[in-house]
Amino acid sequence: MFVTEQFVQIVHMTAQDRRITKTRKAIYAAFLQLLNQKNFETITVQEIIDLADVGRSTFYSHYESKELLLDELCRYLFHHLFERVGNLTIEEYLTHIFSHFKKNQDHVTSLLFSKNDYFLRQLQKELEHHVYPMIAKDLQVSYPKIPASYLKHFVVSNFIETLTWWLKKGKSYKEDQVVRFYLDVMEMKSEKKLL
Repeated sequence: MFVTEQFVQIVHMTAQDRRITKTRKAIYAAFLQLLNQKNFETITVQEIIDLADVGRSTFYSHYESKELLLDELCRYLFHHLFERVGNLTIEEYLTHIFSHFKKNQDHVTSLLFSKNDYFLRQLQKELEHHVYPMIAKDLQVSYPKIPASYLKHFVVSNFIETLTWWLKKGKSYKEDQVVRFYLDVMEMKSEKKLL
């Protein structure tokens, strides 16, 4: 009897987990669809629940607000985006990041293009943590008189602008080409004379 009760609990829990997963997927899909249609700031919880076909109380049992839904989306995207597989060169790693953005355009393009403050702050934090350290040493050696905080800002903001340019206007270039553009700009020397 005890084994049967455990089995029923496991089956019930799995069925419940499936319902929860299904509901969360519906909310997530609705949110992403709306992000592709309009700015985050103009999206309402009512629009999300209407499109997801869930009740208001169901939405709030999963997410306290649309901001927390955005937070979960960012954590999900950035976890996959910045995880490193094996020993990669900086070029390979940055190409991986660009490829991920390209593959997940429908998830991130709207947030990136709308200049959503929360999304950009989270992206900046991730870039400061994962990308800047890979480039920092060479930049600090090349430019010892420039404050590290400025170099970090320069690397991160240029990465975001390069990514934005590529997704908007530079799609004819492959990911590795754009990464090379970015890295070449990072290696600019001040000794070069302007014409």
